[in-house]
Amino acid sequence: MGVGFLLLYIDTGRAIIKKYGSLGKGLGWDVLSGKKAVEDAPPTTVVASTMVTIVNISALTAGATVLIVNMISVVNPAFTFNPLLAKNLTYAFGHIFANATIYMAVIAVYEILSRKTGRPWKANKPFLIAWTMSTLFTMIVYPHHLLMDSVMPKWILILGQVLSYANGLPVLIITAYGALMIVYKSGIKWDMGSALIFLSMFGWTAGVIPAMVDSAIVVNHVMHNTKWVPGHFHMYMGLGVIAMMFGFMYFIAKNDSPLKTNGLDKFAFILYSLSMFGVCVSFLISGAISTPRRFATHLPEWMGPAQVGAITGVFVVVGISIFVIHFVRYVFARNRSKTTTAVSRKKQQADAA
Repeated sequence: MGVGFLLLYIDTGRAIIKKYGSLGKGLGWDVLSGKKAVEDAPPTTVVASTMVTIVNISALTAGATVLIVNMISVVNPAFTFNPLLAKNLTYAFGHIFANATIYMAVIAVYEILSRKTGRPWKANKPFLIAWTMSTLFTMIVYPHHLLMDSVMPKWILILGQVLSYANGLPVLIITAYGALMIVYKSGIKWDMGSALIFLSMFGWTAGVIPAMVDSAIVVNHVMHNTKWVPGHFHMYMGLGVIAMMFGFMYFIAKNDSPLKTNGLDKFAFILYSLSMFGVCVSFLISGAISTPRRFATHLPEWMGPAQVGAITGVFVVVGISIFVIHFVRYVFARNRSKTTTAVSRKKQQADAA
């Protein structure tokens, strides 16, 4: 998987460098330095793609390093590797790669909302500064996962806490505010794609708040091994990243096939939104009452929120199943449309002959 993703990012980086000259220019550094006008800044999608290319190549390199030295150690046990360094590299890989999913998926927000509103989402200097800050911060915030490791150098833990607060804000604020402004008084005609994309802005914004609370050392020591963490993560991913992905799916299905959405799809949107929110809140409440995560059994006083989460989780599965069914219908509708078009073209050629 790592090699596959690395090839993807190397090819993405190659294309950006070929088009814009360097990854720095892909982030708009020449615009920030005044060498190029703001009007000539790279598209928002390119800026986001450049950021993800940089951070995920770094993450994959860190993860590959740990895997390689572990394999060498298996072959030759005399070869040793500092376990604290190995743990840091592992968390650097895992946190960066997981965090970057939102920055990959946010491309759909920039593209789809601008098309649906008829308003171009152009990069300006605050936008470029925010993405540059996020590029740097995303690569060095992972130590907030190591706050309970007393052997970690103190300055790294402090850096991890401070940047954890700072990391979520630049791009989030720019994107969430931009989404509100691009939709405001635009006369947008809402459909499943744009509705899911707009929902993702709520999920991203709401999910960052409990994450920032947990990144504080005094809170982290109490809350990090509770269900507070899956609460913020499910909100960030379930109502954020996954909503972006299904929003993109509905957008493609609408624009690439004759398939239409129906009342069942709209019902699935409402069901998924409310039930996923219920799952997230159940986790957060469990964390607030100190329910530990990764425990095989629960005490009776922990069971209330867990039962609510289980019930809402069933509804999440139902909503997602309807989304997936729509995608399968799209694939078949697209294939039928292509077949019909090909047959019609052959018939026209035959008639012309």
